[in-house]
Amino acid sequence: MTSVTPKAIKTYTSEQTAIELRRAGATYAQIREATGLTERQVKDIVRGIPKPKRSRRVNSRADLPFAKSFERVFPLAIRPQGIRDYELKIILHEEYGTTWDTSNGCYRSKYDSDTIARVKAKVRKRALDEDCNVIFAMDWIDENNPRSSSKFMVNAATDLLSRIDEYVNDYMASHGTRQTDKSESAELARRKQHYAVQQHLLKLAITGYSPEPVEKLLNRTADLVGMLEGRPDLRPAECSTADQEKVNKPKYIPKPSGIDHFFDYAEQQGWII
Repeated sequence: MTSVTPKAIKTYTSEQTAIELRRAGATYAQIREATGLTERQVKDIVRGIPKPKRSRRVNSRADLPFAKSFERVFPLAIRPQGIRDYELKIILHEEYGTTWDTSNGCYRSKYDSDTIARVKAKVRKRALDEDCNVIFAMDWIDENNPRSSSKFMVNAATDLLSRIDEYVNDYMASHGTRQTDKSESAELARRKQHYAVQQHLLKLAITGYSPEPVEKLLNRTADLVGMLEGRPDLRPAECSTADQEKVNKPKYIPKPSGIDHFFDYAEQQGWII
């Protein structure tokens, strides 16, 4: 009967330890230090045993703004009055920050609509897990009289739409295109005109309804009126090549210094009146 020497037992134990450490992700140096084996012995023993891949860190640098935003939004969202839209956006602004838009001369937020949706989704999921309610409130709502304030807005909107329809119908009665023509093409032209009149009226009356500034819209309209009336004095002057290049050249507005960036951004968003 062959006897097992203490040295053989130690070698066997070291080999098993080396294998287990390698499977756990240890390096050659760490295995040598733990077992006392040489580098060649370690490599021979663990040859063919794959080292597990590193798992991605849960909180990577890219995830930090999202995680911080979520932790700040959740306690506000579970309040009886919930979290207002401007409160949510202020938190995202502070965590994600802004970048200076050199073309328009203003700060652009680094978060977007997808960020907002992700934060809301995670807040709702945690609320479901903890069996509590969350509320994301629009800025216009009166949290003390939500039903009354909502009814007021619906009635006001209905009245506004009615007044808009009246103005559009009055316009079409006086200025509808091809009034006496009953053909299909004329009917289509009037339907298109009806829609265009409504949109033009809204652009003139409501600031921000269209991305085009009202002043620019009025200038374009004045140019069109001049051309249709055949009055060259009202037509826009032809631009020289140099002027055209100047117009087409993108603006560059340097980032301001020595100001409160958050105050400036909040003022641009209309949060401060």
